[in-house]
Amino acid sequence: MKFGQFELVRWHQDVTPADSIRRSMEKIELGDQLGMDEIWIAEHHFSRHGLISGIFSLLGNVAARTKNARIGTAIVVLPFRNPIQVAEEAATVDIVSGGRLTLGVGAGYQRMEFEAYGLDIEDARAKFREYLSVIQEAWKPEPLTFKGDFIDVSDVNVLPKPLQQPGIPIHIAVSTSPESVDFAASQDMPIIVGGPTAAMGQVPEVLRLWHDRMEHYGNAHEHIDLGVAVDIYVAETMEKAQSDIAGLEDVIEEEFARIGNPRTADGKTPADYKHWATRDADRFTDVQGKKARELGILPLIGTPEVVIERIETLQSLGINSIRGAFGVAGLEQGKALDSMRMFAEEVMPHFAKEKVLQKV
Repeated sequence: MKFGQFELVRWHQDVTPADSIRRSMEKIELGDQLGMDEIWIAEHHFSRHGLISGIFSLLGNVAARTKNARIGTAIVVLPFRNPIQVAEEAATVDIVSGGRLTLGVGAGYQRMEFEAYGLDIEDARAKFREYLSVIQEAWKPEPLTFKGDFIDVSDVNVLPKPLQQPGIPIHIAVSTSPESVDFAASQDMPIIVGGPTAAMGQVPEVLRLWHDRMEHYGNAHEHIDLGVAVDIYVAETMEKAQSDIAGLEDVIEEEFARIGNPRTADGKTPADYKHWATRDADRFTDVQGKKARELGILPLIGTPEVVIERIETLQSLGINSIRGAFGVAGLEQGKALDSMRMFAEEVMPHFAKEKVLQKV
């Protein structure tokens, strides 16, 4: 079992944005010291759901303040950016981190973010696929020449090149649509899953589909453990674990229920996002977690013993890599850090081949 860390950096109403980011950086430093395999940073814009709009700026700081963990973007929303600049920024972070970067990318899904940038969500998927190709071409030794529907450049010497060769590993974010999973497999790229996909109990079938499609395209896949983002909070008792975080993200969730989807104001869903029509309806109802509960997928919230048991259930479903969002927005920082230490000292060793963890 691999353990990673996922920092969304949600903005609680009682904490300033600056303090929210500083708290996440403190957790990131601790996670690296505690032996996290990977540290992933999310990009979002214009809402309490996530404060990291300048993801590459933050990653430079993460690279400087960590030593061992791989660092990743989960995700860079490609339609928001010039892909040549993404190639440059990612290569720079790869160099300063000593070759530790994984570039997670996606098409985006929040209409509000697109409209705030004056962009059309209707062509997001087409832009995403073209921009992905541009980035890969830009990392090659020769100057970039590319003529597509959105990018037309000739003989551009994109510098610097990544430290990792032939390029930085790329992972593609997917939701539940077979088309997005198939595309990732066709590109021989791992997928990023989690959040609502996990809450609704759909992770096992999405993972199976990706492995099936990788097999279809003749790509090696059995050695790859796909990471799944989950919430983690460990405390001395179940009552404390549940009460410490109860209600803290209610304001954020209320806002996210309004903006966290691709629908228009009159309820129309773009053709490329048709799977959201049922996904979003299920997400905020009482039945959203029914399938997950039936499979035994429960939040990793509780005592170390309970969390261990729940991780073992995930393993039985083929999930061998989890990326923990430790604590919630607005939680007292000392409690969040204590929970991380308890997880590292009392949960992680249970799944380690060699118990080499030292207390921090």
